[in-house]
Amino acid sequence: MKKLKKVLFLLLMTVMLCGNTLLVSADEEDSDNNSSYGNPSDQYVSKEWKDHIRAQLNHHYSDLKIRYKLTEDQIKRMDRIYNSAMSYMQNADFMMSELTGYEAEVEGYLDEIAKEEKESFSSTQKFLMLSNEVPITSANYGEQAFVVLSLINLGKEDVTDVVVTPTVSNDKTKWPFDINQAYDAQIIQMIQAADDTVDAYNKRMDIGWLFNVRTDVLTGCYPLPFHVTYYENSTLVETDITTYINVKGANPEKTLIKYPDDEEDEDKKAANPRIIVTGYRTDPEEVFAGSTFSLTVSVKNTSRETAVENVLFNMEATVEGKDADATYAAFLPTSGSSSVYKDRIAPGETYDMSIEMEAKSDLSQKPYVLTVNMKYDTEEQVNLSDVAHVSIPIKQEAKLDTGSAEIMPESIAVGEQSNVMFSIFNTGKTTLFNVKVTYESETVDSGITYLGNIAPGNTGNVDSMLTGIAPDMGEGIVKAVVTYEDEAGNESRYEKDLNLYVYEMTFDDGMMDDFPMEPMEDETDQKGIPLIAIIGIIAAVVVVAVIIVVIISKKRKAKKHKEDMDLLDGDDV
Repeated sequence: MKKLKKVLFLLLMTVMLCGNTLLVSADEEDSDNNSSYGNPSDQYVSKEWKDHIRAQLNHHYSDLKIRYKLTEDQIKRMDRIYNSAMSYMQNADFMMSELTGYEAEVEGYLDEIAKEEKESFSSTQKFLMLSNEVPITSANYGEQAFVVLSLINLGKEDVTDVVVTPTVSNDKTKWPFDINQAYDAQIIQMIQAADDTVDAYNKRMDIGWLFNVRTDVLTGCYPLPFHVTYYENSTLVETDITTYINVKGANPEKTLIKYPDDEEDEDKKAANPRIIVTGYRTDPEEVFAGSTFSLTVSVKNTSRETAVENVLFNMEATVEGKDADATYAAFLPTSGSSSVYKDRIAPGETYDMSIEMEAKSDLSQKPYVLTVNMKYDTEEQVNLSDVAHVSIPIKQEAKLDTGSAEIMPESIAVGEQSNVMFSIFNTGKTTLFNVKVTYESETVDSGITYLGNIAPGNTGNVDSMLTGIAPDMGEGIVKAVVTYEDEAGNESRYEKDLNLYVYEMTFDDGMMDDFPMEPMEDETDQKGIPLIAIIGIIAAVVVVAVIIVVIISKKRKAKKHKEDMDLLDGDDV
């Protein structure tokens, strides 16, 4: 359909050219005698037509950029061709056929560059490396071995679509595992760039494979190569990463004769031993800032024939401090020396060196790199050296404190509420996660007050409403429980006692009938009258009442006596 539209457009332009509206005659004086005047191919095109062809080339180039994932090199080469062609078409004079042919030729050049296969290359700077946090695996013949790669990105840009594939071999001296399946590649979506080495260790990504060790494997230390591809800045990068595994064969007498992919002869191998770090441990296992710990680093002489002598190990910890004048090592040896000496390490022998160190109290909670520098001699060479790194995670003990509690009111009846307010201060150097407050008491009901995360040096404010549900039979103590988590999700608690008394409100119906509210108010108003005076008044009232009763009784008797006498007098008459 696009081709049809293009043909129709060219026909329309041809008609316009014949009408002399868009074209200028190549030779106006001989135009009447020129039999090919009506053929656009023999005419110089106008500026409008040039702009149309240039716009067509621009559209084609833009479409290539969308359809193909071009490298930086491809874009630079295509830009040079495109810019040169656009300038040439604007300034030069073309016949119609020349212009369209030139534009088609430029499109062809751009197509070739866009469609050419992108060559893979190994990065001059190795962005992906293995972290030394995973010790070298050891395995026995006929057993299963789990090989872990801990990848870190030491570049300044994120790497994406990381594909790691084991490089297997049928040669048992190169690949110590059975090939009874097609080993799948492991894929990592992204490994983030890091600000420094410590940050790179924090952002590392681990992948692993489960292999079956051959039953006829030879004893030795095998390099295990893995092929890696990834994208960095939209550029495909290929590289190889190698880890190692110590394998024990069925017959210890038969050892690995030659390392895989190593073209050095045996004499050179024997003359150039290497010391590698195979692992480390700390006692205690968790190291807190400000604490003293014992560090044990395991090193191995990988040579199968040559012993190393006069081995000097020197540990250098990461330098901390924001100001150049106030820098310090993260770890300091308690003995004052960071060096360990070993007179001899035999071929294939593993040596555990230990040193007691103290972690600075103001260290942040993160891993810190300890560099192990190794110098040693052999019978034929002196001052050989190797270097390794171990990463020691440091933890900060979570610390908090609370302010004085404000309780309003401090005494409530069952069914009433009291407002409790106090502050929680994070006095440590690590964040308190998922901080919440509950109240433990049989006398109140409170629910949960959630504060979230509290950063070091920050404050969380508690504002709870407690409802009395049962009278207090003890000392009126309500326990506030603050719970929080560390970075690993481990929960801790902090308790605080609050003085809040809950009582039961009761009423006596008989007392309400005998003592109505008005007399109670009068009695309240006369609180200041002494008790003896009150008793005297009551006694006087009683005496007066008795006198009144006696007088009334005597009057009644006198009246009755008179009536009786009058009745007797009437009878006599």
